[in-house]
Amino acid sequence: MSNLEYAIGMVLALVSLAAVVVTPFLLTHSRTVHDHGPGCWWCHPRLPRRRQPR
Repeated sequence: MSNLEYAIGMVLALVSLAAVVVTPFLLTHSRTVHDHGPGCWWCHPRLPRRRQPR
């Protein structure tokens, strides 16, 4: 196995492990009944805004 194949396999394994670990937290977060408010980073991400052209 070449180094490239090993690196690709390692990245895929880490991504799939992260997805398995994070999924229960995201499902729990989305099923809560109370309003999280604007402070919730998941529901209200603070993305950089583009300047509007005049």
